[in-house]
Amino acid sequence: MNTVRRIAGLLLAAAVLAACSGDPDLDLDVRTAVAGTEVTVEYTLANRSDTRVVVYDGGWTDPQRPGWSQGPVEVSVRDDGVIELSRRIIHACQTPDTSDCGGVQEPTVQMHGSVLEPGASRSDSFRVPLQVEPDHPVSAQRTPISLAGRKVVFCIGLTEVTADDPAAADGLYPPGSPQTILCGEPVELP
Repeated sequence: MNTVRRIAGLLLAAAVLAACSGDPDLDLDVRTAVAGTEVTVEYTLANRSDTRVVVYDGGWTDPQRPGWSQGPVEVSVRDDGVIELSRRIIHACQTPDTSDCGGVQEPTVQMHGSVLEPGASRSDSFRVPLQVEPDHPVSAQRTPISLAGRKVVFCIGLTEVTADDPAAADGLYPPGSPQTILCGEPVELP
C-alpha cells in the first residue's frame, strides 16, 4: 500500500509542477526535403497555451545602419556535428566576449520578432542551398560545407510575453532577450 501512495504522491506532484510551469504549450511540426541544389524547410508552430509568445522569426536589423539586415535563417554547426537551420537569437555579441562583433560592448543589432496569440498557429518555409557557409561558430564562417549526407535540424526561438518581458511595440528585441529554443527532430539529408 505504501508503494501505491508513493506513486500517487509522485504523480500528483508531477501534475502540480506541470500546471505551475511557465513554459507555454507549443507544437512544432517540421518537414525537410531536398530538391535539386536546395534544402526546403516547411514548418508550423502552434500555440496551444493560453499565453502570448514572441517568436524570433524575422532576422536581424540595426537601427543605426539603415538598410542593413541579416537572416532570418542562420546556419550553425553544433558541437555534435548536426547542422542547425534556425530562426532564433544566436549572436556573438550576446556573450561577454564581444571580440567577434568588433569589440562593441553594447550591440546595436536587434532581432525582429512577432507575437503568436493563444490558440493561433503560423506556417512558413524557407530554402537554403545544399552548399552553404555557416554563420556560427565564427571559426566555421567563410568555409563552405555540403549539407548532403549530414544531419540537419530546424530550431526556432521564442519567449513568453509577461509583465517583466512584454512584447516590444516596434517588434525589435536585443541579443540578450530571454529565449526558449524549440527544435524539430534532426533528419539526415540524402
